Amino acid sequence: MYALLGAGTAFLLTWALSRSAASKKAHLEAPALGFVGSATLALFVLAAAFLVASSWQQRSTARDRTYQEARGLESAYAAAAALPAGGHVRRTLRSYTREVAGPEWGLMRERQMSTRASGDLDQARRTAAVLPVTTDDQKTAKETLGTTLDTVAGLRNQRSSDMRWSMPDPILYALIATSLLVVLFPALVGINAGPRHMIVMVLLGAVLGFGVYLVSSLQHSFAPPLGFGPDAYQQTLARFDQLDTSS
Repeated sequence: MYALLGAGTAFLLTWALSRSAASKKAHLEAPALGFVGSATLALFVLAAAFLVASSWQQRSTARDRTYQEARGLESAYAAAAALPAGGHVRRTLRSYTREVAGPEWGLMRERQMSTRASGDLDQARRTAAVLPVTTDDQKTAKETLGTTLDTVAGLRNQRSSDMRWSMPDPILYALIATSLLVVLFPALVGINAGPRHMIVMVLLGAVLGFGVYLVSSLQHSFAPPLGFGPDAYQQTLARFDQLDTSS
């Protein structure tokens, strides 16, 4: 859609602006205008490259943190197995993981978090804190469980921050402004509305439109089409089944 919008914009602007008398004779100043055109294109490329690199790095970091949270859930689930009354903690952790992998992931696309998932994790932490222990091994397992759940809670808070992350608006506005300048420039400096020129401008508009779409989509790490899914938590649910079998 963005590519078609860019192509249509380029077509209309080129057709409309190339009809003026000033545009038809602007080729006489081609050397100076060529430098301005190159500088305008360079500004667009610079803004797009900065936004893509920053957004991709943030996406990769957010994805790594989801796997850290999922591995923490596995460790907590395993630690709870060593405690006589750890079954309730394990059931709560399983409920939390299912909620994150399902309903919460859909909410995150709208930059919201599940209150049910938050409640499950809080309940698991409260239950773990009061579990009775009688041996040194159980005491160690309880300490491990509490520490791991604290880490999971911290990673969940970080995931909430990653969900709301976005590039500063002025940089995105600069990208849109420079893309419009790139499309406007040829028509303003003397390009005609012949078939070959129109094809070139339509293709250029499509590429610029896709570039703007790519940058805007990369800022949403948890939403399609370029965001990642809850694979880490789905793998954790499968790991829970394996731990139950081996217990």
